[in-house]
Amino acid sequence: MNPRYRKIYCCTPVAFHANDGFYIRDTGLISRSLRELGVESKCIMPLPHYDDDQCEHLIRTEYRHLESAAWWKSLGIDAVVLYSWGAPRYRKIACAIRRAGLRLVLHMDSSGDFVGCFSEGTPLWRRAKRWFRTKLEDVFRSLHMRQADVITMCPTAAAYVSSLLFYGKWVRERCYPMPCPVAPMCAYGGEAKEDVVLCVGRWDDDFQKRPEMLMATLERYYAAGGSAETRIFGVITGALRNWHSRLPLAVASKIRLTGYMANHQLWAEYRRARVILCTSRFESSHIVSAEGLCSGCSVVTPPRLKQLRDLLWYTGAESGTVAPADTPEALATALRDELELWETGFRNPDRIASHWQPHFHVDKVFNNIFK
Repeated sequence: MNPRYRKIYCCTPVAFHANDGFYIRDTGLISRSLRELGVESKCIMPLPHYDDDQCEHLIRTEYRHLESAAWWKSLGIDAVVLYSWGAPRYRKIACAIRRAGLRLVLHMDSSGDFVGCFSEGTPLWRRAKRWFRTKLEDVFRSLHMRQADVITMCPTAAAYVSSLLFYGKWVRERCYPMPCPVAPMCAYGGEAKEDVVLCVGRWDDDFQKRPEMLMATLERYYAAGGSAETRIFGVITGALRNWHSRLPLAVASKIRLTGYMANHQLWAEYRRARVILCTSRFESSHIVSAEGLCSGCSVVTPPRLKQLRDLLWYTGAESGTVAPADTPEALATALRDELELWETGFRNPDRIASHWQPHFHVDKVFNNIFK
């Protein structure tokens, strides 16, 4: 860490609760890790305060202050990590930080697909309306992103964004390959890898997480003779329980509906498992897969080029498999093929973890950004 950066604050322009969950991910994690590196760091968010806020390293302020260069300058800091997703509505904050003369790291947490996904049956006129609105927003998003000295995002997303109207190669030139920050404690320590597949998500979110795709994929995987154990973490819905109860006993015994698990317990699961299976329709940076990679897991993902761009990047460096089609059959085949690569020695957890930790471990990333 360059000694000229003595004070680096982190800003999220949304009034989240600054509780335990906030400080294990995103700007809370970044700020905590910067302090561990010997840098003064606090988190900045708009009012209001909440009863569960941990206030020791927190600044709550009126939103208008975030758009004031004079206010930023009054803090006497050297740099800001702005977790704003490049959203046009936060452009004035980025401009104010720039006018205050501070080094600005802009975190995108985005696959670069600004148009987003549509549910089945969305009328063409509504799709067209969103597309044109996004093109108008691109003007302000690009002005927002231009304020940054460094943009942290997936390189493939940066390449895609730089090809869009109103952007340019400057996006790639300022890109540092960190789609999401991961705690250094999430690591691989040489544990024996078990024949286990992990599926982690908010399974009550039918549209994004696609639990139906998960269930259909696993049915086909086991119907084809799959033998790995599957552990499903997160919100376990009634639909998942009903599905599990109807499975043949030999299959149901291989699938564990584990439910919610604390982060440190989940990290222990990553260290023992082989594969993270994602069935999502879209993701920003899919922190579950990033944590898994840092723990020596590989990733299996559907081939959704725009909506899962980060995940497709994650499968590089012999770290996973992309299904040939976005169907349960293709995803089940990809899962089987990936597990076969583990079984035959073509996946190495040490190499996977060593390759991805510099891209995700927050201490390594910010040591490099502020070197």
